[in-house]
Amino acid sequence: MSTLLLAFALTSLTTSSMTGASVPHAALTVDQLAPDGLRHHEALRIDRDFGESDWDLVIDAWSDAHTPALVDIRLWWLTTSLNDRRSPLSNRSKKYVDIELEPNSDRDWTVRLRGAGKEFVFDVELDASEQAHVFADVVADGASIEHCRVHDAKLVARRLVGIPIGIAKLAVECTDRSGRHRSGEAEFRKVRR
Repeated sequence: MSTLLLAFALTSLTTSSMTGASVPHAALTVDQLAPDGLRHHEALRIDRDFGESDWDLVIDAWSDAHTPALVDIRLWWLTTSLNDRRSPLSNRSKKYVDIELEPNSDRDWTVRLRGAGKEFVFDVELDASEQAHVFADVVADGASIEHCRVHDAKLVARRLVGIPIGIAKLAVECTDRSGRHRSGEAEFRKVRR
Protein backbone atom coordinates (compact mmCIF):
# COMPACT_ATOMS: atom_id res chain seq x y z
CA MET A 1 0.00 0.00 0.00
CA SER A 2 1.47 3.37 -0.96
CA THR A 3 2.18 5.94 1.69
CA LEU A 4 -0.39 8.38 0.26
CA LEU A 5 -3.11 5.72 0.28
CA LEU A 6 -2.21 4.97 3.88
CA ALA A 7 -2.19 8.69 4.63
CA PHE A 8 -5.74 9.12 3.38
CA ALA A 9 -6.69 6.22 5.61
CA LEU A 10 -4.91 7.55 8.70
CA THR A 11 -4.63 11.34 8.54
CA SER A 12 -6.16 13.73 11.05
CA LEU A 13 -6.10 17.49 10.58
CA THR A 14 -6.71 19.66 13.62
CA THR A 15 -5.84 22.95 15.17
CA SER A 16 -6.66 24.34 18.56
CA SER A 17 -9.72 26.50 18.78
CA MET A 18 -9.19 30.15 19.52
CA THR A 19 -12.62 30.44 21.16
CA GLY A 20 -11.90 28.23 24.14
CA ALA A 21 -14.44 25.69 22.84
CA SER A 22 -13.06 22.58 21.20
CA VAL A 23 -14.17 19.45 19.43
CA PRO A 24 -13.13 16.27 21.25
CA HIS A 25 -10.76 13.83 19.54
CA ALA A 26 -13.22 10.95 19.88
CA ALA A 27 -15.99 9.25 17.95
CA LEU A 28 -18.84 11.76 17.72
CA THR A 29 -22.44 11.65 16.58
CA VAL A 30 -23.68 14.43 14.30
CA ASP A 31 -25.41 16.04 17.31
CA GLN A 32 -22.05 16.34 19.11
CA LEU A 33 -20.25 18.16 16.28
CA ALA A 34 -21.20 21.68 17.36
CA PRO A 35 -20.17 22.28 20.98
CA ASP A 36 -21.10 25.60 22.58
CA GLY A 37 -19.24 28.45 20.91
CA LEU A 38 -18.59 26.61 17.63
CA ARG A 39 -20.52 26.16 14.40
CA HIS A 40 -19.92 22.90 12.48
CA HIS A 41 -19.60 22.72 8.67
CA GLU A 42 -19.36 19.53 6.64
CA ALA A 43 -17.18 21.07 3.95
CA LEU A 44 -16.59 17.99 1.76
CA ARG A 45 -17.45 14.30 1.88
CA ILE A 46 -14.95 12.09 0.04
CA ASP A 47 -16.12 8.73 -1.26
CA ARG A 48 -13.57 5.96 -1.91
CA ASP A 49 -13.47 3.11 -4.41
CA PHE A 50 -11.61 0.87 -1.94
CA GLY A 51 -12.11 -0.27 1.64
CA GLU A 52 -15.39 -0.65 3.49
CA SER A 53 -18.29 0.91 1.58
CA ASP A 54 -19.90 2.54 4.64
CA TRP A 55 -16.74 4.45 5.59
CA ASP A 56 -16.08 7.74 3.82
CA LEU A 57 -13.64 10.52 4.54
CA VAL A 58 -14.90 13.98 5.39
CA ILE A 59 -13.36 17.42 5.72
CA ASP A 60 -15.15 19.18 8.55
CA ALA A 61 -14.60 22.78 9.54
CA TRP A 62 -15.65 24.80 12.56
CA SER A 63 -16.18 28.50 12.83
CA ASP A 64 -16.67 30.71 15.83
CA ALA A 65 -20.42 30.85 16.58
CA HIS A 66 -20.27 34.62 17.14
CA THR A 67 -17.82 35.87 14.51
CA PRO A 68 -17.16 34.66 10.95
CA ALA A 69 -13.80 33.01 11.62
CA LEU A 70 -12.58 29.47 10.94
CA VAL A 71 -11.08 27.92 14.08
CA ASP A 72 -10.63 24.20 13.32
CA ILE A 73 -10.39 21.81 10.36
CA ARG A 74 -10.28 18.00 10.38
CA LEU A 75 -10.08 15.16 7.92
CA TRP A 76 -11.61 12.10 9.56
CA TRP A 77 -13.77 9.03 9.05
CA LEU A 78 -17.50 9.29 8.51
CA THR A 79 -19.50 6.06 9.01
CA THR A 80 -22.69 6.18 6.97
CA SER A 81 -24.13 3.02 8.57
CA LEU A 82 -23.92 4.76 11.97
CA ASN A 83 -25.80 7.94 10.98
CA ASP A 84 -22.66 9.76 9.75
CA ARG A 85 -20.73 9.29 13.00
CA ARG A 86 -17.24 10.84 12.84
CA SER A 87 -14.16 9.00 14.09
CA PRO A 88 -10.68 10.41 14.49
CA LEU A 89 -7.93 8.99 12.36
CA SER A 90 -4.70 7.58 13.68
CA ASN A 91 -1.68 9.69 14.61
CA ARG A 92 0.46 7.02 12.90
CA SER A 93 -0.04 8.95 9.68
CA LYS A 94 2.74 11.38 10.66
CA LYS A 95 5.20 8.70 9.51
CA TYR A 96 3.59 8.65 6.06
CA VAL A 97 2.34 12.13 5.33
CA ASP A 98 3.00 15.80 6.04
CA ILE A 99 0.01 17.99 6.70
CA GLU A 100 0.19 21.72 6.76
CA LEU A 101 -2.66 24.00 7.80
CA GLU A 102 -2.11 27.63 6.93
CA PRO A 103 -4.61 30.27 7.99
CA ASN A 104 -4.58 32.90 5.22
CA SER A 105 -7.24 34.96 6.97
CA ASP A 106 -10.05 34.41 9.46
CA ARG A 107 -12.21 33.07 6.62
CA ASP A 108 -9.69 31.18 4.45
CA TRP A 109 -7.27 28.36 5.30
CA THR A 110 -5.02 26.34 3.03
CA VAL A 111 -4.58 22.61 3.64
CA ARG A 112 -1.55 20.89 2.11
CA LEU A 113 -1.40 17.10 2.18
CA ARG A 114 1.92 15.54 1.12
CA GLY A 115 2.84 11.89 0.82
CA ALA A 116 4.08 9.28 -1.64
CA GLY A 117 5.66 12.02 -3.73
CA LYS A 118 2.41 13.98 -4.21
CA GLU A 119 1.06 17.19 -2.74
CA PHE A 120 -2.64 18.06 -2.87
CA VAL A 121 -3.65 21.61 -1.96
CA PHE A 122 -7.13 22.62 -0.84
CA ASP A 123 -8.56 25.90 0.39
CA VAL A 124 -11.33 25.85 2.98
CA GLU A 125 -13.23 29.14 2.91
CA LEU A 126 -16.24 30.72 4.55
CA ASP A 127 -18.57 32.31 1.99
CA ALA A 128 -20.71 35.44 2.49
CA SER A 129 -23.40 33.37 4.26
CA GLU A 130 -20.72 31.89 6.58
CA GLN A 131 -20.84 28.38 5.06
CA ALA A 132 -17.52 26.53 4.65
CA HIS A 133 -16.57 25.18 1.22
CA VAL A 134 -13.54 23.39 -0.22
CA PHE A 135 -11.77 24.74 -3.30
CA ALA A 136 -9.05 23.12 -5.40
CA ASP A 137 -7.26 23.59 -8.68
CA VAL A 138 -8.73 20.98 -11.01
CA VAL A 139 -7.82 19.50 -14.38
CA ALA A 140 -10.98 19.14 -16.48
CA ASP A 141 -11.24 18.54 -20.22
CA GLY A 142 -7.46 18.96 -20.52
CA ALA A 143 -7.47 22.44 -18.97
CA SER A 144 -6.44 23.66 -15.53
CA ILE A 145 -9.34 25.25 -13.65
CA GLU A 146 -8.17 27.38 -10.73
CA HIS A 147 -10.12 27.66 -7.49
CA CYS A 148 -12.99 25.34 -8.42
CA ARG A 149 -15.56 24.84 -5.63
CA VAL A 150 -15.54 21.09 -4.96
CA HIS A 151 -18.91 19.60 -4.05
CA ASP A 152 -18.24 15.91 -4.76
CA ALA A 153 -15.02 13.92 -4.48
CA LYS A 154 -13.98 10.32 -4.91
CA LEU A 155 -10.59 8.91 -3.98
CA VAL A 156 -9.67 6.40 -6.71
CA ALA A 157 -7.06 3.74 -5.97
CA ARG A 158 -4.32 2.68 -8.34
CA ARG A 159 -4.63 -1.10 -8.61
CA LEU A 160 -2.43 -4.06 -9.40
CA VAL A 161 -4.34 -7.24 -10.17
CA GLY A 162 -7.39 -5.59 -8.57
CA ILE A 163 -5.59 -4.81 -5.28
CA PRO A 164 -5.33 -1.15 -4.20
CA ILE A 165 -1.64 -0.15 -4.13
CA GLY A 166 -1.79 3.63 -4.19
CA ILE A 167 -3.79 6.67 -5.17
CA ALA A 168 -4.54 7.05 -8.87
CA LYS A 169 -6.48 10.31 -8.53
CA LEU A 170 -8.93 12.37 -6.57
CA ALA A 171 -11.88 12.67 -8.94
CA VAL A 172 -14.00 15.76 -8.31
CA GLU A 173 -17.16 17.49 -9.37
CA CYS A 174 -16.85 21.24 -8.95
CA THR A 175 -18.18 24.63 -9.97
CA ASP A 176 -15.74 27.07 -11.57
CA ARG A 177 -15.69 30.83 -11.00
CA SER A 178 -18.11 31.42 -13.88
CA GLY A 179 -20.65 29.00 -12.34
CA ARG A 180 -20.00 26.20 -14.85
CA HIS A 181 -20.11 22.60 -13.59
CA ARG A 182 -16.84 20.70 -14.15
CA SER A 183 -15.82 17.05 -13.79
CA GLY A 184 -12.12 16.38 -13.40
CA GLU A 185 -9.26 15.56 -11.05
CA ALA A 186 -7.74 17.58 -8.23
CA GLU A 187 -4.32 18.78 -9.32
CA PHE A 188 -1.27 17.59 -7.43
CA ARG A 189 2.38 18.36 -7.73
CA LYS A 190 5.22 15.94 -7.35
CA VAL A 191 7.31 16.43 -4.23
CA ARG A 192 10.08 14.57 -2.49
CA ARG A 193 8.89 12.74 0.61
